[in-house]
Amino acid sequence: MRESRSGPGWGLTLGAILVAAILGIVGGFTLGAATQVAQGPTEYSDGALVAQQDLSYWVWHATILTTIPARVPTAASTAVATPTILPAAGRSYTINAATAGAEAVRWQFSEGTTAPASTELELRLVAGLNGPSSSIRIYLETQAVAPFGALTFFLYWDAGAFPPASLTIETMQVTVLVCTSVGHCP
Repeated sequence: MRESRSGPGWGLTLGAILVAAILGIVGGFTLGAATQVAQGPTEYSDGALVAQQDLSYWVWHATILTTIPARVPTAASTAVATPTILPAAGRSYTINAATAGAEAVRWQFSEGTTAPASTELELRLVAGLNGPSSSIRIYLETQAVAPFGALTFFLYWDAGAFPPASLTIETMQVTVLVCTSVGHCP
């Protein structure tokens, strides 16, 4: 003979189980053993903020710590009305007063073949080394004719007279904005 589970005691038990399960899910309750958190050794952390915002035709590829080349590159324009016109071949520029052999941060960018002709770009570069960050804005203008192949450009920031072992990148940020016209940037 088969036993029936339809009596009033079984329904109450099943209802209590369902209510407990729903409360556990909705309320986030769990059953388990208590845990203990104990004080451990002191922890230390190092990190760097590295952020970018670039365009499909002007891309930030890398940033490294290096030195200013013996032949100091030409300075990029910091004046919105007179941007540096990019040449038809890759080139290097400084973004502040630079001294050959000085410790530096070097950004590597590439300009793609889809770059619009004669368009001004505002680059907002933020670099923080061993302390407060510096913010520099430079203005570049794409060529009158789009390049036939991708071009590589390097931007150097002279970091001053830091001993090589003590230089640490704390903050690195690049924002590239397209100006509405030459001389009119956001």
